[in-house]
Amino acid sequence: MPTIKRFLPFFIILLLLLVIKNNVTIILDFVNKGSAIGNLQKNLATEEKKNQFLKERLYYVKGDQFVEDHAQNKLGMLKPGEYFVIAPTATPFGNSTVQSDTKPNWQKWLSLFF
Repeated sequence: MPTIKRFLPFFIILLLLLVIKNNVTIILDFVNKGSAIGNLQKNLATEEKKNQFLKERLYYVKGDQFVEDHAQNKLGMLKPGEYFVIAPTATPFGNSTVQSDTKPNWQKWLSLFF
Protein backbone atom coordinates (compact mmCIF):
# COMPACT_ATOMS: atom_id res chain seq x y z
CA MET A 1 0.00 0.00 0.00
CA PRO A 2 2.69 2.54 0.81
CA THR A 3 4.33 1.95 -2.58
CA ILE A 4 1.10 2.72 -4.46
CA LYS A 5 0.64 5.99 -2.59
CA ARG A 6 4.23 6.83 -3.31
CA PHE A 7 3.97 6.27 -7.09
CA LEU A 8 0.46 7.66 -7.51
CA PRO A 9 1.54 11.35 -7.92
CA PHE A 10 4.16 10.37 -10.53
CA PHE A 11 1.59 8.32 -12.40
CA ILE A 12 -0.92 11.21 -12.37
CA ILE A 13 1.76 13.67 -13.56
CA LEU A 14 2.73 11.31 -16.37
CA LEU A 15 -0.91 10.90 -17.37
CA LEU A 16 -1.45 14.69 -17.36
CA LEU A 17 1.68 15.22 -19.47
CA LEU A 18 0.36 12.78 -22.07
CA VAL A 19 -3.01 14.56 -22.15
CA ILE A 20 -1.29 17.95 -22.53
CA LYS A 21 0.95 16.62 -25.31
CA ASN A 22 -2.05 15.24 -27.21
CA ASN A 23 -3.94 18.53 -26.84
CA VAL A 24 -0.95 20.56 -28.06
CA THR A 25 -0.59 18.25 -31.07
CA ILE A 26 -4.27 18.65 -31.95
CA ILE A 27 -4.03 22.46 -31.65
CA LEU A 28 -0.93 22.59 -33.88
CA ASP A 29 -2.61 20.42 -36.50
CA PHE A 30 -5.64 22.71 -36.43
CA VAL A 31 -3.44 25.82 -36.92
CA ASN A 32 -1.54 24.18 -39.79
CA LYS A 33 -4.76 23.13 -41.50
CA GLY A 34 -6.12 26.64 -41.07
CA SER A 35 -3.13 28.15 -42.86
CA ALA A 36 -3.42 25.51 -45.59
CA ILE A 37 -7.08 26.43 -46.04
CA GLY A 38 -6.09 30.09 -46.34
CA ASN A 39 -3.56 29.25 -49.06
CA LEU A 40 -6.11 27.16 -50.91
CA GLN A 41 -8.64 30.00 -50.76
CA LYS A 42 -6.06 32.38 -52.25
CA ASN A 43 -5.36 29.87 -55.02
CA LEU A 44 -9.08 29.51 -55.63
CA ALA A 45 -9.47 33.27 -55.97
CA THR A 46 -6.66 33.50 -58.53
CA GLU A 47 -8.03 30.56 -60.49
CA GLU A 48 -11.50 32.13 -60.53
CA LYS A 49 -10.03 35.36 -61.94
CA LYS A 50 -8.16 33.34 -64.57
CA ASN A 51 -11.33 31.43 -65.40
CA GLN A 52 -13.29 34.67 -65.80
CA PHE A 53 -10.60 36.09 -68.12
CA LEU A 54 -10.62 32.91 -70.21
CA LYS A 55 -14.42 32.98 -70.47
CA GLU A 56 -14.29 36.58 -71.70
CA ARG A 57 -11.54 35.66 -74.16
CA LEU A 58 -13.59 32.71 -75.43
CA TYR A 59 -16.61 34.98 -75.92
CA TYR A 60 -14.42 37.40 -77.93
CA VAL A 61 -12.85 34.62 -80.01
CA LYS A 62 -16.25 33.20 -80.94
CA GLY A 63 -17.40 36.61 -82.15
CA ASP A 64 -17.30 38.04 -85.65
CA GLN A 65 -14.98 40.90 -84.70
CA PHE A 66 -12.17 38.49 -83.86
CA VAL A 67 -12.54 36.70 -87.18
CA GLU A 68 -12.50 39.99 -89.09
CA ASP A 69 -9.44 41.29 -87.22
CA HIS A 70 -7.44 38.14 -87.84
CA ALA A 71 -8.52 37.90 -91.45
CA GLN A 72 -7.32 41.45 -92.07
CA ASN A 73 -4.21 41.58 -89.91
CA LYS A 74 -2.83 38.05 -90.00
CA LEU A 75 -4.07 36.71 -93.33
CA GLY A 76 -4.13 39.95 -95.32
CA MET A 77 -7.69 39.44 -96.51
CA LEU A 78 -9.85 42.41 -97.50
CA LYS A 79 -13.53 43.18 -97.39
CA PRO A 80 -15.33 43.84 -100.67
CA GLY A 81 -14.60 47.38 -101.77
CA GLU A 82 -11.36 47.73 -99.78
CA TYR A 83 -7.96 48.17 -101.42
CA PHE A 84 -4.52 47.20 -100.18
CA VAL A 85 -1.96 50.00 -100.55
CA ILE A 86 1.77 49.59 -100.16
CA ALA A 87 3.48 52.88 -99.34
CA PRO A 88 7.01 53.41 -100.64
CA THR A 89 9.78 53.39 -98.08
CA ALA A 90 11.98 56.41 -97.59
CA THR A 91 15.52 56.23 -98.98
CA PRO A 92 18.44 57.60 -96.98
CA PHE A 93 19.93 60.88 -98.17
CA GLY A 94 23.25 60.61 -99.92
CA ASN A 95 24.79 57.58 -101.48
CA SER A 96 26.73 55.88 -98.79
CA THR A 97 28.60 52.81 -99.87
CA VAL A 98 29.71 50.04 -97.60
CA GLN A 99 33.40 49.32 -97.86
CA SER A 100 34.46 45.80 -97.18
CA ASP A 101 37.88 44.85 -96.00
CA THR A 102 39.60 42.83 -98.70
CA LYS A 103 42.53 41.66 -96.60
CA PRO A 104 42.77 37.91 -96.03
CA ASN A 105 41.73 36.58 -92.63
CA TRP A 106 45.26 35.70 -91.52
CA GLN A 107 46.33 39.35 -92.03
CA LYS A 108 43.32 40.56 -90.02
CA TRP A 109 44.26 38.23 -87.16
CA LEU A 110 47.88 39.32 -87.38
CA SER A 111 46.92 42.99 -87.21
CA LEU A 112 44.59 42.28 -84.29
CA PHE A 113 47.25 40.70 -82.08
CA PHE A 114 50.40 42.55 -83.21
